Amino acid sequence: MPATSPCSHCANNRSLAKVDRPYVGGERSKRPDIALAVTGLRIVTYNLCEGGQDRVSAIAALLRRQHADVIALVEANNRANVDTLGHELTMQVVYGDANSPASVAWLSRLPILSSTNHRLPELAKTLLEVEVMWAAVPVRLFVTHLADRREEVAYPHEAEVQAILDVLCTDSSQPQLLVGDFNAIAHGDPVGDPAPGIVKTGDALPDAPRRTLQYLLDAGYVDCFRARHPRRPGFTYHARGPWLRLDYAFASPTMAQHLLTCDVVRSVVASHVSDHLPVLVGFGHNGRSNDHV
Repeated sequence: MPATSPCSHCANNRSLAKVDRPYVGGERSKRPDIALAVTGLRIVTYNLCEGGQDRVSAIAALLRRQHADVIALVEANNRANVDTLGHELTMQVVYGDANSPASVAWLSRLPILSSTNHRLPELAKTLLEVEVMWAAVPVRLFVTHLADRREEVAYPHEAEVQAILDVLCTDSSQPQLLVGDFNAIAHGDPVGDPAPGIVKTGDALPDAPRRTLQYLLDAGYVDCFRARHPRRPGFTYHARGPWLRLDYAFASPTMAQHLLTCDVVRSVVASHVSDHLPVLVGFGHNGRSNDHV
């Protein structure tokens, strides 16, 4: 698919529904290396597990070690905790209320040009968009959290992904990255062994159709982890004994051409501060990244 062509989904694009103005707060980064000429971009997506509760200090320490420029937070149920993370990491906060308590948020060191909370009726939660400037190019970043198995009766994954693609396709020539907890498994991905007493359901079953993520791939978006690691399992859940890959980063063709790295963050701290592991994605211009990639 040509990098400048619209995604294949756009031909069936329909009008957007409810759009909220998200909360924006926090501080602009004082780091001198963050400028329009920056060549590297590091993005983390992380499910906090019920808003982070009393684990905020440990979460902040974990995220600080990733040297991320932008961070997507899922299950950001507690706005005060998100604001605390923004303050601790010296990052701006964009908060998106959802159709359930499981809100989402963005933290950014880069200048935020705009933000939109696409709180669509098809979504169990929401789709939060920010536009940031990277290497003199505006980049659209999206975070979402698809329905879990209890919510999926009311919010089928197919309808959620189609609604998300409608938003992404409004300007598919611009570099885009969609991240979050998709509560789905990619076709061909392995499934590990769950902890004793945990029963495999949904996409974890051997005969599951696994259609959810295929819609994104068919529209031209690139599974960043699988692009860099064709054979690694990449499990992100459960953090203490990972056996499923539920957390993803999907890049548009114009963004994917700059993909350098995509890895699951594994550490003792990461295995204890949430039930998901963070995913760190690195991009660079002209084959170069920043000093931390």
